[in-house]
Amino acid sequence: MAVVCYIPMLEGQAPDVEAWLETARERYGVRLVLLPQADWNNDLTPWPAAPVFKKGKAFGGNAEAYLRRLETDIVPGIERQLGLVPDERWMLGVSLAGLFAVWAAVRSGIFNRIAAISGSFWYPGFLPWLREQPPAPGLKSVCLSLGRKEAEGKNPHLKDIAAQTREVADILTEKGIPTTFAWTEGTHFAPVVPRLEQAMNHLAVVADGRSNNPFPSSI
Repeated sequence: MAVVCYIPMLEGQAPDVEAWLETARERYGVRLVLLPQADWNNDLTPWPAAPVFKKGKAFGGNAEAYLRRLETDIVPGIERQLGLVPDERWMLGVSLAGLFAVWAAVRSGIFNRIAAISGSFWYPGFLPWLREQPPAPGLKSVCLSLGRKEAEGKNPHLKDIAAQTREVADILTEKGIPTTFAWTEGTHFAPVVPRLEQAMNHLAVVADGRSNNPFPSSI
């Protein structure tokens, strides 16, 4: 099966992530593609919202325009360059990119499997929006994960992230989309490579039809 896994560029991407990408391409037999650097607070957010962090920036809510660029320009151009017509497209996103991955998969039929690591499901209005959406065309599975220390943060916007992520899993499951939710070690971003590895394991195992929940620590 020909698969392309798209990864929105990680904010502050470290050299160890680049090294992991090189080995993961060979190990999973999947074309892993880092998407061009998005405007993190604007391109990956579905509608405008006020800042949630001290000294943070407001969110521009330009995800609709960015998704259209992906559908009409970026993704077709990458696949032409690869000489590939994929059987499936996956997206793996961290933080706001995880929010975007789920939002985009529900909004559009372009992505078939999603892994969202520490998805920003606290985003204002996201849960009510998700509840009202019809079943997503083409979406076959979703994996959600959180670092165990994330729920210990003091930011009032983020204190309920575990319950919010669990609710995303419940909503998607009710819509008929096989969805897992797992705790992993670490905080919001760190350590990122083991969490990328777990997410790719999930996507590969589920796509192969062996299981819908390969995480031993799943809830």
